Amino acid sequence: MKPNIAIIGAGLAGLTLARELNEHADITLFEKARGLGGRMSTRRRGEHRWDHGAQFFTARSHTFKALLKPYIESSVVVEWQPNITTLSPEQPPYKRPWFEPHYVATPGMNSLLKTMSTGLNITLQTRVEKLRQEAGKWQLFDDKSEPLGEFDWVISSAPLPQTEVLLPFKSADWAGFGMQPCYALMLKVEDGELPVWDAARVNDSPLGWIAFNHRLPGRNRNFGTVVTHSTSSWAETHLEDDQDSVREQLTAEFCMLTGVKATSVLEAHLHRWRYALATEVEGEPVGYVLDAKRKLAACGDWCLGGRVESAFTSAHQLAARLRADACNA
Repeated sequence: MKPNIAIIGAGLAGLTLARELNEHADITLFEKARGLGGRMSTRRRGEHRWDHGAQFFTARSHTFKALLKPYIESSVVVEWQPNITTLSPEQPPYKRPWFEPHYVATPGMNSLLKTMSTGLNITLQTRVEKLRQEAGKWQLFDDKSEPLGEFDWVISSAPLPQTEVLLPFKSADWAGFGMQPCYALMLKVEDGELPVWDAARVNDSPLGWIAFNHRLPGRNRNFGTVVTHSTSSWAETHLEDDQDSVREQLTAEFCMLTGVKATSVLEAHLHRWRYALATEVEGEPVGYVLDAKRKLAACGDWCLGGRVESAFTSAHQLAARLRADACNA
């Protein structure tokens, strides 16, 4: 009989894990949001779209390239070749080269995850709040204390702080891992009001990144959208500030850096990512956290230091370990 596995989180790590274990187990994914994506999600407002989390990703390992190959062939994933610059309040801008391919999903960053989710058993808008073990099985409960089912294994692919609270591991098991916050500012600005470059790295500023989202491949250039990300250090300092004040400060910083007039900003929306960026992991990390005896595990980009590819690699390595253990059982 196949084991029942509950996977918490339907971002890239959770979907990768589900796909790689689907033939070996009965999988149920629980996602607290209304849709797929996690930090690869897309915000919508009318005809306007903002990829307010990950803006792009690279592919360095053979396994991640193999995953992407059919999606590149079907144009779900395409290479992004922007005119990218570097901005600073005190220095003139200069063109910034990229030395490896950068990719985006189309028509939104969450499109890759939507395609990967085909055929998987996913329960949306469900927050797993508590788990309890009885007679060798894990009982899951939502945030209203309603039961969600009984499972042999529970695996979290949620951000570290949420996983740390949910799974009963020892505190030492989380040593060496960390996550940092970030603000995403989403602006509506007509394309003709924007500079000619497409994206910018920013130095010496509360902002660390600016992208004209509607100029990404597969987007509608008629609906001008801008995504800016704050630096982690600035977000950490201002995480609990009045959010209207944060939005106004970051919007003013954007206008100062780009020369865009404040009157050209038609709308401004703010998203506070409490757990946006993983810190670097020292040494040679395994890539996941595992308690095989109690049948608990965790994976995610935070296990390997942060990049989008890290989320895939963490889940891929955990799936390989679980399959090997099952074969040797």
